[in-house]
Amino acid sequence: MILMETDNEKAIRLLTEQLNELETVRGLNYKHEEFKAWRDTTSGYFKLFLPPSSPYLDRFQHLYFASRSFRPKPWGSRPNPPGYVSPQDQKYFNMDCGTAEATIKAVLKYIQEFGAHVVHEAPRKTGKKSSPVGRGDVHQNFYGPVTFQNQAIATGNASQNVGHLGDTATTGASLLEIRGFFEESRNLEPRQIREGLVAVDALTLQIHTPERQRNLKSVLNYGQAVLSIADKATDVAHKIAPYLPSVATLVQNARHALGG
Repeated sequence: MILMETDNEKAIRLLTEQLNELETVRGLNYKHEEFKAWRDTTSGYFKLFLPPSSPYLDRFQHLYFASRSFRPKPWGSRPNPPGYVSPQDQKYFNMDCGTAEATIKAVLKYIQEFGAHVVHEAPRKTGKKSSPVGRGDVHQNFYGPVTFQNQAIATGNASQNVGHLGDTATTGASLLEIRGFFEESRNLEPRQIREGLVAVDALTLQIHTPERQRNLKSVLNYGQAVLSIADKATDVAHKIAPYLPSVATLVQNARHALGG
């Protein structure tokens, strides 16, 4: 147990751990669950310890760890075995691991020089404990296609139970699950997966930004993009559905705040 640890010490310790784990990650590929966990954890630390406008955060979030182009397979060719990774994808994975290493080292130097950017929010005073999204009053079971209208209806009174743009911890966890299901879906095209991941990451960045600094238009646009792509991932509809009310609540509240 670490006692009396400052924000700077914690940031340096956690990011150093991620840097060390990268040596193991290099031997994997972008489809491996251990790599996904490492990437998501590193991204989360960057969002926690860096300003929202940090170029290091932006650089890391735009690493694909796979090829940027999609080449359709010749007609009539056999499908690739499960877990197959093309040589081109592995090449880009290795390159982006190198960029990730340089970025983490740069962030460590930045924190040593300027300190970690951690926003400590004051505890909310409320007379009633709200239920996490996906439980209690807002629990929903989806059957059939998941459309934006269904998602909006599913939120019910969710906007009354969460903050202005949703509970950060609950929504962040939901977005992390949605991200994984986008990657798992076989119905989505590679382009749609990339667009979905970008939208999820951008939305995650917004909810971890202090409320007064959030870009409501970005929340609305990226939230709608996540819901639209989720609507196309019909093969994982039942898995992804429980996590969509959080996003629908973000969209609903952002639209209301913008006067829509």
